[in-house]
Amino acid sequence: MSFTRTARQQGTMGNVLFRCPRTALNVQHWLADEVGPDDAQCSYETVVCKACTRLHFINRRTGRLLGDQEHPE
Repeated sequence: MSFTRTARQQGTMGNVLFRCPRTALNVQHWLADEVGPDDAQCSYETVVCKACTRLHFINRRTGRLLGDQEHPE
């Protein structure tokens, strides 16, 4: 089973779990702010990856990485 999708609780910001595209390690990150009603639905937040120390962009509404694609099983 592939664990490439990000996981987070619906309706709340908090811990986001994603797979680093460089190291393929699971990384946990905290998103503190709620998405406001005036924010674009596709706004991304930059996070420093604890696995590779590079920047990744996480969609604030869905918790998915920018460029993350659906992977067929």
